[in-house]
Order: sequence, then structure tokens, then C-alpha cells
Amino acid sequence: MEHRLQEYGCGCILRGLPPHYTPRGANRLTKGALSHSTHGCALRRWCASWGGDYMLNLTGNVRRLLGAASLGVIAAFGASLPGTAMAQVAPGGGITVPAMPLDRALDTIGRQSGVNVNFDPDAVKTLTSQPVSNARSAREAIEMAIKGLGLTVIPGTQGGLVVVSEIVVTARRDEAETSVLVRAATTSDRNGLGLRNQPRNTQVITAKTIEEQQALSITDILRNAGGVTAQQNSGNGGATYTVRGFFAGGLVNGLTTTSQYGVNAGADQPVANIERVEVLKGPDAILSGFNNLGGNVNVVTKKPSAEERLAVGFDTGSFGLVRGVLDANNAITADNKLSGRVIASGQTMDHNYGGYTGDKNWLFAPSLRYKDRLTDIVIGASINESKSGIGAYTLFDRVSRQIIDRDPSVPILKSDQYVEVNTKRFSFDATRQIVPGVELVVRGMHDQTQLIARVSNVGYSSRTGLVIASFTGSQQEGSSNAIDGFLRVKTHIGDALKASFNVGYNYSDGSSEQRSGLSSPTFVSPPLGANTTVIVPPWSAFGNVLVRTSGKQQGVYGQALIEFWKVKVLGGVRKNWFDNQSQTFFAGPSPITKQHKDGTSPSAGIIFDATDALSIFANYSRGEQATFTPARDGSLLPNIITTNKEAGVKLDLFNKRATINASYFDIQQDNIVIRDPSDPTNLLPGPGQRGRGIDLNVAGQLLPGWTVLASLTRTKYALLSTTTTQTTVANQPRDTYSVYSTYRTKISDDVNGGVSAGLYGRSSSFANVLGQYVVPPSRQVDANGFLSVAGFDLNVGVRNIFNRRNYGSTSIFTYVPVSEPRSVRVSISKRLF
Repeated sequence: MEHRLQEYGCGCILRGLPPHYTPRGANRLTKGALSHSTHGCALRRWCASWGGDYMLNLTGNVRRLLGAASLGVIAAFGASLPGTAMAQVAPGGGITVPAMPLDRALDTIGRQSGVNVNFDPDAVKTLTSQPVSNARSAREAIEMAIKGLGLTVIPGTQGGLVVVSEIVVTARRDEAETSVLVRAATTSDRNGLGLRNQPRNTQVITAKTIEEQQALSITDILRNAGGVTAQQNSGNGGATYTVRGFFAGGLVNGLTTTSQYGVNAGADQPVANIERVEVLKGPDAILSGFNNLGGNVNVVTKKPSAEERLAVGFDTGSFGLVRGVLDANNAITADNKLSGRVIASGQTMDHNYGGYTGDKNWLFAPSLRYKDRLTDIVIGASINESKSGIGAYTLFDRVSRQIIDRDPSVPILKSDQYVEVNTKRFSFDATRQIVPGVELVVRGMHDQTQLIARVSNVGYSSRTGLVIASFTGSQQEGSSNAIDGFLRVKTHIGDALKASFNVGYNYSDGSSEQRSGLSSPTFVSPPLGANTTVIVPPWSAFGNVLVRTSGKQQGVYGQALIEFWKVKVLGGVRKNWFDNQSQTFFAGPSPITKQHKDGTSPSAGIIFDATDALSIFANYSRGEQATFTPARDGSLLPNIITTNKEAGVKLDLFNKRATINASYFDIQQDNIVIRDPSDPTNLLPGPGQRGRGIDLNVAGQLLPGWTVLASLTRTKYALLSTTTTQTTVANQPRDTYSVYSTYRTKISDDVNGGVSAGLYGRSSSFANVLGQYVVPPSRQVDANGFLSVAGFDLNVGVRNIFNRRNYGSTSIFTYVPVSEPRSVRVSISKRLF
């Protein structure tokens, strides 16, 4: 007997659930046992099982929708316990049922197959089945019968099958676009665990934070990241960064780019298309299996959603900054399964704060997404051209070993010094549920990058000791391909044990060509202030290719995650194969050098949930970086080996609105290539370096309207042994820290406002490996004011309020970056619909 709809005080409307299943045949869902005190939690668990990050959109009329909601509770638990009915074949052969009223057809299929077939009467009422012919299982028969009727079949909790109205799960914007705190992982985890449940320390800087801080570059964004040292464009190429003391090449959506294959562009790109920046520390360094042994920086791009949204933004500020952004997003099909997004931005500046070429860039990034209950596919492209003046810089005096105090707003010799990066990137990311508990994930990307550096090289003459400058310029062109595919299986082993496994294959290749300017004018003792005496010729054309390199990496990996009681144990191993090929053309083409190496990277981690709010974790990983550098006898030096160990705690605060991650880490790297102190013409595998320290991150909402994002990393760097040519670790400050806090409140019915402030700083660091030159500590305070009225959002920011002269970390004493002086930015945005 059908149970009448009940409306509870909380506003939820549910149909009762069946207390049990009968042994055979099909069953109409009757009065159930779901009480008023439990239905809300069950519904929330059902919603969460289909993805807390997605908007549920149910097809059909209201009565069918309500039936689907109640039956979805059954399906959520059944998804992790695949019923045996899925593989059963009807006794005596195939199932054949002519077209008839659907409820009778389902009854017939249940009787013929011996499988429990349940359905909501309202979902099938007035419907006529499609004919079924010689189906080999109950599921196949039902799928034939309901084809084209807007229904779907899912496993039941106690075996059997359930027929419900089709559930269409449509995508919505990621939490990183709307919140400072994120809990879901993206391309940086293959187990589907949220960041809170991973046995590792990962920091995420969201699009919401990027927008509030008016960041215009990756280096701007990474001020918030503990243990990260970022350096702006220099004569060596685009922006670069290290994590916990080791170089990080940068990933985009978890995949390698041309920066891993010889084009020094990093992962820099216009920020308008960035959903989040994940700073991956320790074990996350082997995500791509390629270098990045202390950690990595993973840039995650924005994805389409079914939300109808058109937003425009405009920025202006110091140094003639003008920037515009367009973000258009909508569902393309009526069922909201297919959606599209287009992001475009353009920026120009008169000059930068160093008096060099102003940053100019434009971006066009279209993408499509298909998402239903079983499938999520994103296809995207990103085309951008960026021309950024080098940042202001100075150098140390070679005699006094003090920083030369010069006006950083005046360019040295020539104002049109810049780094130009042009990138075309095409990518896809596909996830498909094969059966409940089993998913196939495949990601791929093609990247083409051209980097042009029109920058003077300033240094000291080894013969005279005088300052000299040369204007050669360089060009790098490269392309890369990357693909990563894995099968993820989640299952229960008994009632108390859950397990997740993934096995996969990772491939990447890339090539690059390098050219230099045909002429190289050199100036002795150039003016370091305003240039009024030296005539600098125009940049010369680039010559033929001087160096051509290519590489390939293949890897197979497997991971296992076991969850029992309050413990999660993660273990994995990856086997890598590296190939490298190079050729030079300085005096005609040299023979092509081909090299091959392999390596193995194991990892393990554990997390213990001491309470609902407190977890304790530890991890270990071992990484290998292929070394293709030959010793004097022609033999290749051994691979660089890195071991990462970390232990810490994760604490949820204020009903999980905020989180604290704190850890102690120990990273040791061996076999670093060094010069033989007794024979400078020979190279040796050195003993390496070690970094030990603490890492603290805080993110979330402390009180209504008040959010905080903070980080502190203190690291003790040391060489495992010293030589006459290296006694210390350069470019690495002991402390890096940041605190960014925002408060917003409702001023009136139609007006909201707020303020924010940020403190960013680092301790002193050495500017060369002999410890002879010291870069002083830096501190910068920024502030912003927000106002939302009549649909417009206004953001006024002042950077470096106290106009402090700050110097950036560096590894060479002839290039010391000077950070920006006090400047102003104004941003206005409007969501049109």
C-alpha cells in the first residue's frame, strides 16, 4: 500500500522507504521506516555521495522527483556494495518481455530472473515499456525496457535493483572560486580523498583569495605559500620558484608542461583562468614523477558549470595599469549535462615599477564540460601572450659585499627589457564510472611555448673586477605532451574495512630549441642610475638553433588506501623510465647524444583520526631525478635521490569552518652534481643538502564574516658536507610567513562592505654558495577595502603601505630583485546575470 507524502518541519518532502525486500519479483515501494529524526541525515548523505561540489537537478515532475530522492538514499549505500543481480542471468536462458505497462514489465522481469526489482509507482505510472528480447541479465532487461523513458536502474542496498527517475548531476563552480578554505582535492590526488583526509601537508590558494588580493601573477599568488621562494622574470627566463629549498618546475592540472623540457617559463599565466594554486609539499612531489623532489606548484584552471553567469571586471592602478576580464558560463543543453565557459582577459601598463616594459598580456580560454551521474569530461584550451618587463634589481658591490643602493625605478642602460611568453595549451580531463565503486580517470595536455628574453646580463669582469653588461638576448621554443590514466577502485571488505586502489600509467615528452642574438654589444662600467651617456643599439635578430634537446618519461604506478577504525594507511610505488636526447650546433651539428635511465619511487603515509576534529599524520617518500650529466671519463653520474619525511597534525575549528595544518619535515637530497675541488674540469656526485623545519598553515572562517589565511615555514638548511667551492645553501631564507585576513559585513539591505590586510615576509638569505653576500629580510603590508552595492563590487587596494625597500631572495650576487614600492589598484566587477 503506497505511503502518502509527508512534509516535515524542516521543509524536506520524502516518500517512505521499504522496510525490507520480498524474495522474488518486483515491489512497489510501500510505507517505510525512515523516521522524521533520521531522514535529514540520510538525505544529506545521499547528496554527499553524488558529490558535495555539485548541484543536483532532478528531471521529471514533482512527484517523480520526490520518489527519486527517497530511492536515492537506498542507492547511495548500494553504490559501494555492487549487488549480485548485476551479473545474474535469468534461469533457463534470456529474458523476453513484450511491450506493456511498465510496472507489469518490471514485475515480469523480476519473476523471470529471480532478482528483486523495486521501483517507485509514481515514476513508472502511465509509462509503457520498450520490448525486451533475449536479455542475459535482469539489469540488461530493465535497461531495454526503460530505454528513452527518463529512468535509470541502480543497485539496491540489500541486493536487487531499483528503478528511479534519472538523476542528472550538473556541475557548479568549484568551492575555490567562492571560498578561502577548500577541502576537496583536484588533480593532485588519485584516491579521491579530500585534503583534510590526506596524510600530507598541502596548501591551497583559491581564486577567491587571488581576486581579493588583486594578484596579477603567480609570484603575487605565491606570497601566501609557506616554504616557497618565488623569483620574478629575470635574464634567465620566466618566473621560477622553489619548494622547501628545491627547484619546482610547475604543473598545470597535475600534468607537466614545456617548463620541464627546457623552456624556462614555469607555470606562469594570466590569473583570470586560475581556479586555485596548490602548493604540494613532500610526497606530492612525485605526482608527476619528474624532478620536483621537494614539492611542486600545481595550477588548476577553471571549469564550466551549469550556472548561468556572465561577469565582467575592470582594474586600474599605478604605472598605468589597465586590465579587463570577461567570464561567461552557462548550460548549453536543456538537461544541463553540457555546459560551456569562456574566459578572456587583457592587460596593459605604461611601465613597471622598475621603469622597464610594462606588463602586457591577453588570454582566451574556452572550455566545454559534459557531466552526468556517471561521467565528467572537461575539454579546454588556453591561448595567451604575455610580455612582462623584468622586475627592478640591483647587485652587490664586489669589494664591500654590500647591496648597491640605487634608485630601483630607473632601468639599467635600457628600458625595453622584457620576457615574452606565448603559450597555446589544449587539455582534457575525463572521469567515468564503469560500475559502482570503479572509475576510470584519464587526463591529457598538449603545450606549445615560446619564450623570448630581451634582458641585459650584468656582472663583474673576472679580469678587471669592473661591472660589465651585455645585450645578447635569447629565444626558447618548445612543445610537450602529457597523459595520465588510472583505474580507481573503491570497495568495502566486511563492515569495518574500506579499501581504495588505483593503478595507472603516466607519459610525457617534450622538446626545445634555443637561439641567441647574432650580436652581443658589451659595456664596461655602465651607469647604474639614469642612462644619459651610453648609446645602446637595438636588439639584434636571433641566429640559428644552437642547442636542441628532447626528452621522454614513462611511469607505471600503484597505490592502495586502507581505512579501518580511525586509521587510514596509504602506500604506493612508481617505476619511471627516462630518455634524453641532445645536440649542439655551435660549430656545426654535433653527434646526437642519447641517454636512458630508470628509477623507483616508493611512498607511504598514515593518518589517525584522534577525534572528529583532530588527526595525526605521517608520511615518507623517496624520489629519483634522472641525471644525464657525464663525468670526465664519459660515465653518467648517478641519479639524484631525495627522501621526504613528515609528521604533523590537522585540526578542524569552528564546526569545520577553519582548519590548521602543522607538521615537521625532513628532506635530504643526495648525489647533487658538484665540481671536483681538486680538478675543476671534473664533475662528481656530491653529498647533497638537507632541510628540516616546521610548516604551519591556517585557513578558513574564524567568526561570521571574518576569514584568515596564514602560513609560517621555518627551515634549517645545511649541506651534508662542504667544499672549497660551496659552504652553504643559497637563495633559501630560514623563515617565510604570511597572514591575510578579511572582514566583511552587511551595512544595509543592499550594501555590503569590508576590509582586509596582509603581511608577507621572509628572513635573510645568502646570495651565493660561499655565504659571502647576505640579502636582508623583507616585510610588506598590504590593505584592501571592499564595497558591494547595486550589483557592483568595488575593491581598492594599497600594496606596500609603508613603502619599504624590500629585496628578494637570489642565488647570484649580481642579480638582487627589488620588490615593488607603494602602489594602488582599483578593481570593479559586475555580474550581469
